[in-house]
Amino acid sequence: MDSKELEHIIAEGENYLVEFKEQVNKTLSRELTAFANASGGRIFLGVDDGGVIKGIENTNRLHSQIQDIAFNCQPPITIDISSSQNIIIISVSEGKDKPYQCSEGYFVRMGANSQKMSRDQLVAFLQAEGKLRFEEQFHSRFDFKKHFNPERLNAFLRLAGIRKELDDETILENLGAAERLNGQLKMKNVGVLFFAKTIELLCEQATITCGTFEGTDRFQVVNRKDYQEDIISNITMAMHFIKQELKVR
Repeated sequence: MDSKELEHIIAEGENYLVEFKEQVNKTLSRELTAFANASGGRIFLGVDDGGVIKGIENTNRLHSQIQDIAFNCQPPITIDISSSQNIIIISVSEGKDKPYQCSEGYFVRMGANSQKMSRDQLVAFLQAEGKLRFEEQFHSRFDFKKHFNPERLNAFLRLAGIRKELDDETILENLGAAERLNGQLKMKNVGVLFFAKTIELLCEQATITCGTFEGTDRFQVVNRKDYQEDIISNITMAMHFIKQELKVR
């Protein structure tokens, strides 16, 4: 990085991709994880928060200290260290194995600051990154006595060609539709979609509405059906509706 580019970056100040730090301290791990959890960025050591260049001694010991901090994050963060004049530049790429955590928790870049994620923010972050898949999450309101439909499990087993040699709870665990936590069986969303009595009360978005209209403006409804059964029945009935409404083969 030449001096002109460096002067321009410092003049622009801290932002989503740029952080100034006067020296290496325990908060460096926050910045590393925040950038790795976001879109990456660069940390300029030897510059205070106001953009005043203080300078920092460029030594092998300091490089090793920075590398150790990055390695001790979970998972370890890959960084590139360079220098320009009396400033050390730590380049952090967007992480490929998010979320990244330091000893103080999970941080993410928000504007020109690194913010610690709350529990709800972390859950939303994991969902956005595809780390928490909807079907693998437990359904908090599912009650086996009220909502479980054993006939739907039996129908699924017949369709899949699986002989019923175990009890329902064990079968659900083996299918990955439920899991036992602290001695209590918890149903996952995938189990709700397949084996609940009334899906519309537990997963409203899992219902299917099919309709046909007069013309192309979708104003006058000719026929409409709402399907609120298990996911297999919903798909079967939706396909039947389409075939029934098509005027040509």
